[in-house]
Amino acid sequence: MKFSVVIPTRERAETLRFALRTCLDQTFDDYEIIVSDNFSSPATKAVVDECGSPKVRYVRTSEPVAMSTNWEFGLSHTRGEYVLLIGDDDGLLPHALTELDRLSREPGARVIRWSPIYYTWPNVALPGQGDYIEMSFGCTLRHRDGRTVIREVAAFREFYTALPMLYNAAVHRDVLATLRARAGRVFPHPVPDVYSGFSIAHAAERFLSTAVPMSVSGQSAASNGIATLFNRGRNAIDREFHALNARDGLRSEPTVPDLPVYPHVPVADAFAFAKRTLFPDLDADLDRRALARVCVTNARVSRDDWPAALVAIRDSFADDPESQKWFDAELAATLYTPPARVQLRPERLGFDGRLLHLDAAAFGVSDVAGAAQLCAHLLNYRDQPVQYSHSEDDRHIAAMKIADLAHVCNERERAILRVHLSSTDLIQTVHRLQGVCDEREKIILRADAQTRELNRQLREERRWSLKRPLLAAKRLLTRAIGRVPVPKV
Repeated sequence: MKFSVVIPTRERAETLRFALRTCLDQTFDDYEIIVSDNFSSPATKAVVDECGSPKVRYVRTSEPVAMSTNWEFGLSHTRGEYVLLIGDDDGLLPHALTELDRLSREPGARVIRWSPIYYTWPNVALPGQGDYIEMSFGCTLRHRDGRTVIREVAAFREFYTALPMLYNAAVHRDVLATLRARAGRVFPHPVPDVYSGFSIAHAAERFLSTAVPMSVSGQSAASNGIATLFNRGRNAIDREFHALNARDGLRSEPTVPDLPVYPHVPVADAFAFAKRTLFPDLDADLDRRALARVCVTNARVSRDDWPAALVAIRDSFADDPESQKWFDAELAATLYTPPARVQLRPERLGFDGRLLHLDAAAFGVSDVAGAAQLCAHLLNYRDQPVQYSHSEDDRHIAAMKIADLAHVCNERERAILRVHLSSTDLIQTVHRLQGVCDEREKIILRADAQTRELNRQLREERRWSLKRPLLAAKRLLTRAIGRVPVPKV
């Protein structure tokens, strides 16, 4: 079959359900989905069973293993010509496999890399950073030299997503077989996504790279990256991640400080391991002193852990006494500075000339499947092939897409206005009815007062009616008495 989509997962049934939904919502048919369950509870298997699709195959490890080991396990069950991998809180766009199938026919397209859409779930474990979508409307397509990209990323002149990682690339199984033969396994490093980018770029030598999104990269409450890089030491996910890596023999490079510094430390560590293991002769090296400066400035550690962090940075120069002396002179006495607040979601949303930043909740999006549907609507590639462009055309294409989005937003605003006007009319009607009711209440009160006055008058009239005969009799008696002669004594 043409494609194998691998979804490694561990105890994330609540997000896996939506990831699977995006994988089954494809405009292409020749593919399989491998759910590689890292010894989760029965809830994960139940989600797979709910799909009821013959495309989905479920495999499960016999015990909890490191993330890289689970990736390797899932990969071992694939049958497709090309393999791609998404996390259990990620998703595929509907056009992805159709477009990747087209691109796979390009000369030399053993590896096809794309720019993913970025999405933070509402429950992401960073306060105020949820419900966010970041996407590009670029349509560029070009061949890239793997060694050049490795050098640029290792020097931090390009972001590491420029690499053809299995998270954002479809890779021919022959390339993966080459890597397995060289290192014993495809993922021998504790950070399998970044490492795979370096290793695949080197093994393939050249790869296709497009700015057209094919997937949605999600960050949710249980994301390993959030736990290990931004919340290290403060959650069970981080503790399990490091414990399982240690048990499976996956360790950081001694020349890179094992500190939560994103993206520098994971990129530097994966590069150092890949260079030592796969391409020791490549003319690309880390600037370790520059890395040390970044670690001192950006390490996300507590005040209590600061002395240990400085020791870890100094120890990374154990093989370079001159650099240790430089560190002692330049950085060893650096005072602790609390880390800045993590800012995944910018304060200002909208189009910044390069990327579109959206509030996902404003569009009713609450999961990765909803994010994929919204982005598919904006890109409009579901039923038509992508028209690739040169890089200078990207801004014009982005402007057109933004105009389409503005039209959608205007339509929504008009609908909201109509609802608002209808509500206003209803409120005015209620007020008029309230006025009528108030007037009727006044009439009833006046009638009640009049009734009480009539009742009072009636009672008075009744009292006088009873007294009149008595008064008349009294007057007659008085007159009669007056006529009787008084006896003389």
